[in-house]
Amino acid sequence: MSMIKVGIIGSTGYTGKKLVELLLNHPFVEITYLSSQRYKNTFYSSIYPEFRKKLNLKCEALSLDKVCEKSDIIFLCVPHTTSMEITPHLLKKNKKVIDLSADYRIKNPRIYKKFYKVMHKDLGNLKKSVYGLPEFFKEEIKEADLVSNPGCYSTVVLLSILPLIMEDVIKESVFIDAKSGASGAGRKLQEGLLYCEVNENVKCYSPFVHRHIPEMEEVIYRLTKKTVKLNFVPHILPLSSGIMVDIYIRLKKFLTSRDLKKIYSVYSSQPFVRICEDLPSLKNVVGTNFCDIGMRILKEEKILLVVGVIDNLIKGAGGQAIQNMNIISGLSQTEGLM
Repeated sequence: MSMIKVGIIGSTGYTGKKLVELLLNHPFVEITYLSSQRYKNTFYSSIYPEFRKKLNLKCEALSLDKVCEKSDIIFLCVPHTTSMEITPHLLKKNKKVIDLSADYRIKNPRIYKKFYKVMHKDLGNLKKSVYGLPEFFKEEIKEADLVSNPGCYSTVVLLSILPLIMEDVIKESVFIDAKSGASGAGRKLQEGLLYCEVNENVKCYSPFVHRHIPEMEEVIYRLTKKTVKLNFVPHILPLSSGIMVDIYIRLKKFLTSRDLKKIYSVYSSQPFVRICEDLPSLKNVVGTNFCDIGMRILKEEKILLVVGVIDNLIKGAGGQAIQNMNIISGLSQTEGLM
């Protein structure tokens, strides 16, 4: 197989850096183009010295013509509301695009405007985009020109609860206590993300109004035709990376361990979802593309606890993007990720 030429627009944030790191270990990928808004005409290894003697490539000011000339597949690791300005040009040049921003995740433009405060500018491609959760959209991803990589929280929450929703065993709205490492907020300079603010601290933010809520609820309805209210409360942990979600669910009927095992057997052929006998731990997924899921049930109250963990920069971003690239390219999903 010939090498896949890859360009990364927005290569110097946490997500872009992780993507570079992972792609350098992919046997069928050659990184041919890197852009950065902050660093122009600068060797990538000067920005991140750990890439010395690994990557001899300069970050450039963005040129859409040049990235199309040099790349087969283009990853967009740019701020929200930016991708929709770039994507139409890339698609007109017949390039495959994997967008790691939120611009093509939410199909309803009115909801997008409500949460991202701008009108969507690329409604035609919004309709055509495919949601990049491989465990449920693999066949659509195979044929896609534009894949919208899911949000980090959305990835772990959807993987944790979709099997239950598909079996119609949830009685009421779902309560989600989510915790993320600080890299989930990006590499921007922000007072709340300074070391002394994050270290030895746990902070709740955006309760019930986080931007990933409409994304998750829309995908749930798209797959199951069921409306599920998600009461989602995220927190920042004093960690670099990793996400844990504790999901509290009231059931319509009592479920045994055998019932739960059967429900979650939907993942038996999925390479990156592991159903755990014990409750999962962050340390077992950080640095990997795995999502670990475990459960406990309170029999008397018919309440189920589902715990899901991922690395927010890998399965929640760059790793899942590579998983999608592999599917588009006809490769094994695990190529470059195991």
